Parts: sequence; C-alpha cells; structure tokens
Amino acid sequence: MKLHWLLFLLACLPNWLYAAQSHEELNQFLQSLQTVYAQFNQKIYPESGGLPEESSGNMYVQRPNQFRWEYKKPYNQLIVADGKQVWIYESDLEQVTVKALDAALGKTPAFLLSRNRKLEEDFFVNKLPTEGQVTRFELIPKDAEAPFDSMRINLRGDTILGFELLDNLGQTTHINFSQVRQNLQFRKILFQFDPPAGVDILKEN
Repeated sequence: MKLHWLLFLLACLPNWLYAAQSHEELNQFLQSLQTVYAQFNQKIYPESGGLPEESSGNMYVQRPNQFRWEYKKPYNQLIVADGKQVWIYESDLEQVTVKALDAALGKTPAFLLSRNRKLEEDFFVNKLPTEGQVTRFELIPKDAEAPFDSMRINLRGDTILGFELLDNLGQTTHINFSQVRQNLQFRKILFQFDPPAGVDILKEN
C-alpha cells in the first residue's frame, strides 16, 4: 500500500511542479507591472450566439489598487478606483455609484492587474499551449461565488495583450489591448474622482 501511494505521488509530482512554475511565472510578470496604460476593445458574446456587445476606451492601472477605466464608445462611463473605493460615473444618467474596493473588483481583470496578492491565493493557474508568439495562462477562481468561471490572460513577450473571460451566465468577454505602455509614471489626479455638482450619489457596501 505504501508503495502504491509513493508511485501515485511520483506520477503527480511533474503536474504539481508544472502548476507551481506556471503561477510563479505569471506572478513575476504581473509584479513587474507597476503601471499599465492601454487602449481597449471589449466584446461580450452572448451564450445564444449573435452579434457581440462592443465597447472601447482607455485603461490606466497603478499598483496597488488604483485604476481608471474610461469607456468612450458606444457610451461614456468612467470607473475610478482610488485605492479605497470605486467610483462609477455615468454622465448620461448624471449618477455616481460608490462601492467598497473589494466588493467592486471581485476577481476581475482590473483586480488582477492592480493587486499585490499572489495568484495562488485566489486562483488555480494553468499554462496553455502557446499560439504563435502569444503565451496564454488560464486562471480558475477558487471562490465558488466569483463572477466568472475562468479567465485567460494573453501575453507577447513582456507585453500584456488582453483577457478572455467566461462568466457564470455563459457569456464570453474578450478584452484586447493596443498602444500598450507599461511602467510609465502617471499623474495622481488620474486616480482621483470628485463628483460633478448636481449628480446623484449612490453608495453600496
């Protein structure tokens, strides 16, 4: 019986070592990103098929826990995380929603890029086969209540290309980055938000 378990452990060891190497490789890459700027194109594909919902804009991320996500098309929306809370400004509705940082981010791409936590604290990490020059990792959340079933992050060399997410409703979201600039120095004002006069402010826990 002892020999049986020893052989089983030896057989599993390469897989465990490969998984450890995968999350350590991705950890090192993400920790090297102190700031990221990119233009993004986001497409949400419904489970039933059909045309995707498409949007685009600019993204700024700064560790720890700060980001600015500007939707420009097809509507204007601004999402700013100042390190403590998240402000969601919808100019068409003249409304601002304020959320606690942890509640707003969940295990989203913004959370992944701006956090200082180790991946293995929240995800199972698999390195997928390389496609051309694109290195791909799959992240599966350990939290059963996470808003998505899996997330893929795509890299080319030391540059982040984007994400693919499969959510709990069967929708697939592709976020592709262009004009990527990493480790620039950002102005502090990018991650500050002062609600315009006259807008409604909604606070959520």
